[in-house]
Amino acid sequence: MDLEKIVKRAIELGASEVDVYLTKTSETLLTLSDVIEASKYTKLFSLGIRVVVNKSVAVVGTQDLSREGVEKSLKSAISIAKVSPPDPNWVSMNKRITETRVGNLFDEDTAYATPEDLKQVAADLLDSVSEGCRNAKPVRGAVTARSIEIDYVSCYGGPLTRAETVSGLHVYARVDEGGKTGTFSEHDIQRSYKKLRARDVGYEAGSRAREFLEAEVLPNGVYELILLNRVTASILSVMITPAISALNVQQGRSPLSGRVGDEILSQDVSVVDLGTSPEALGSKPFDDEGHPTKDTVIFERGVLKTYLYDTYTALKEGRESTGNASRTFSSAPTPQPHHLRLMPGKARLDELISEVREGVLVMDTIGEWLSNPVSGHLNATITHAYLIREGELVKPVKGAVITSNIYELLKHRVEAIGRDLRIEYGVSAPSLKFGKVRIAGT
Repeated sequence: MDLEKIVKRAIELGASEVDVYLTKTSETLLTLSDVIEASKYTKLFSLGIRVVVNKSVAVVGTQDLSREGVEKSLKSAISIAKVSPPDPNWVSMNKRITETRVGNLFDEDTAYATPEDLKQVAADLLDSVSEGCRNAKPVRGAVTARSIEIDYVSCYGGPLTRAETVSGLHVYARVDEGGKTGTFSEHDIQRSYKKLRARDVGYEAGSRAREFLEAEVLPNGVYELILLNRVTASILSVMITPAISALNVQQGRSPLSGRVGDEILSQDVSVVDLGTSPEALGSKPFDDEGHPTKDTVIFERGVLKTYLYDTYTALKEGRESTGNASRTFSSAPTPQPHHLRLMPGKARLDELISEVREGVLVMDTIGEWLSNPVSGHLNATITHAYLIREGELVKPVKGAVITSNIYELLKHRVEAIGRDLRIEYGVSAPSLKFGKVRIAGT
């Protein structure tokens, strides 16, 4: 569809500024139990229209892309803006409409993958669960291949187009023996479905499920703590992502407000937002308001260097956007990281374990999303872990809660950083070893 015509029509209807954001998403999905249960293909087109009328801003999203549907949405957006109160902080939409050169983010095989293409991946995943443990069974899982294309144009320039693919799989395995139940889940995500580690994931889920049959409740106590890389990544996403958003800082919802230049974390800890690295899932050539992306150092050797900005939050402070605008088709842009990375260290995981006298290796948690990123208070329930004594894994444990301040942990408790970087979508991190941390048994 001609997005430039939509922009011109919005101006005719009375908009002083306008941008249009079109998403085209296609996905092939296989859902699994102990067999392939179903396959599904979806293709979705969604249009976002943002208009400004005398500093009053309105956003309308629609999936009716007919001529009549678009016209209705345009008129609705104009009408809403005209009756909305002006935003005294509004300056302008992004005027720097361009893109950064980024390597290939698109895999054609994944973009056009059929259910038949994914069936072998699914079969490998399911079969390998029992290879991990003869009695392990896959309970649920999925294999997916997705492509996302974004078209952007505004009254200041464009159109720009970007496209990426992403493929993923996960499986939840279970073992029932002697009246006991052990479970474990594992997943993988890649740019191409052909690179998915189906057999490794299935084997890991099955073998760990067998080990956690014997898991005991971890007693209250103070322990040395190792967070496995995937746990670190999850906690980083939940706790740090909101805190570094300039919008949250400006609205008083971040513990990092007014702290640029301060040493917040350990000097061993650096965190970067990767906007332009093809291997970092979530990187892109331009953000969701057409601003070029870049790699942004957020914490350098523990020192907070900057927040992440979109155009609105940047102009509010008289600075330039960092290229971190993120939106859905029906929402206004807000600043978010593209791919948040805690930079890896040099230690192998087995070296981290060997240094522990009395501690816990945390393999998986739940509930960290209920933590409080405004205060920095972390609350995560350990579902799968190993007790460590004298550098050896002693037994599987579960059912305890890590409750601490994330900045206290990352400034005063970090003792070593692993080199085992795990890449998820939008975040990557290594395993971390902390000194003594209080853990509450349930």
